Amino acid sequence: MQALLWACSASKAMPKSPYEGGKQRKHFTLSETAFAHLSSIAASAGLSRSETLERIIRSTADWEGAALFSDDAWPFSIDFCSSDETVPVD
Repeated sequence: MQALLWACSASKAMPKSPYEGGKQRKHFTLSETAFAHLSSIAASAGLSRSETLERIIRSTADWEGAALFSDDAWPFSIDFCSSDETVPVD
């Protein structure tokens, strides 16, 4: 039992963050489908899920996020988690 408690409380050493202020643990929720897609993107890029989210967020301008993720715009977005959706090709 004591070994189990130690294993649960031990934290992994995180590499030094290249970002000002470093990184801190945060909590949020995702659907299983979105988590699987995030995992796939991260694996394809050779990154952790945390770093993948960091880069997605940092590469999205406020105006772009508002335009893409608002409730009015979301129905017109492509859901890449859906297996029947493909990227349109001109």
